[in-house]
Amino acid sequence: MKIKGLLFLGLLLTEGLVNAQTDFRPGYLIKSNGDTLIGEIDYRGDMLMGEVCRFKTKNTDKETKYSPYDIDGYRFIQSKYFVSKEVNGGKIFLEFLIKGQINIYFFRDTQGDHYLLEKGSSGVIEIPYEKGIRYRDNVPYFYESTRHIGLFNYYMQDAPEFQKRIANIGEPKHKNLIKLAEDYHNIVCKDSACIIYEKKLPPIKLDIEVIGGIVSYQTLSVNSDRNYDYLNYGNYSNKPFFQSGILTHFWIPRTSEKFFIRTGLLYSTVHSNEGKASIYKIPIQFEYIYPKNIIRPKFAFGINIYSPFYQSCAFMGGVNIKMHRSVYLAINYDIDFNPAENFALFPKSILSQSILTGLLIML
Repeated sequence: MKIKGLLFLGLLLTEGLVNAQTDFRPGYLIKSNGDTLIGEIDYRGDMLMGEVCRFKTKNTDKETKYSPYDIDGYRFIQSKYFVSKEVNGGKIFLEFLIKGQINIYFFRDTQGDHYLLEKGSSGVIEIPYEKGIRYRDNVPYFYESTRHIGLFNYYMQDAPEFQKRIANIGEPKHKNLIKLAEDYHNIVCKDSACIIYEKKLPPIKLDIEVIGGIVSYQTLSVNSDRNYDYLNYGNYSNKPFFQSGILTHFWIPRTSEKFFIRTGLLYSTVHSNEGKASIYKIPIQFEYIYPKNIIRPKFAFGINIYSPFYQSCAFMGGVNIKMHRSVYLAINYDIDFNPAENFALFPKSILSQSILTGLLIML
């Protein structure tokens, strides 16, 4: 199976895991009459938080679900703020990024990321933008729409000095839209400051895992045209060998605080009737790590790339056990397999299994 297809499947699996786990954090909801109710709110991915607010009062386990029709909004303490707005004929929760002379909102759905603006009593208007590859006379070329530039020129016409800057704004993103709205507000409104609600996120989060343990490889025929084992190192089937290495966990901004790319380098030496050989493995996997409690379950799915150039499907299940504020005992169970032709989640044949333990350091 192609790498792109496997990674896309891993993305879908991890998104499902993100939505399946609760993560209640301190916050409050805003009732339709303006009153606030303090408690805890379930922190999920952007898609789910745009649809529903799961709320419970402190020291209780009873959970109440609120739709955008039930409340005016909700907010996590010193974090994201969502307000109920009507978009495309129905109400949804929009993430409030900045409040000023022009308000900027954000939401994510199955079609992708969407940004909206609001000025005065105009109501919310989606900022139009699209890009991609188009064809002219069978020749591909990159296309990028400019309708959003005209929209900003119209709503910021009272600041003509912004026209050149708007023309170079590029693709709408959190950073450039917030900065544009902030600077515009400071020019046209001298009496009050704008309010930036966006949660400050680091540009990248990197965790390091030093790992070691036992691995068992299988000798298999993986190609109908030629019969060979997938590592070409002789008869080593079902024998345990030591494996060690370093793994890195990269946080994916704007996707989820529980969602990582798992990669690194694992090394083992196998002994067979043909001698000794070294095996190098590079995982490229989507990973979900539950963010709370002392014992934190984790799952990963993707591919492993072997030297020389063999690719397998991979699944990892395990736990991180908190030992210190930023140090965890990591326990991983990894499986490499050839996927079934019709469904990549089911293994056609197992290639290797390993049990590894080590230390995870959160930087």
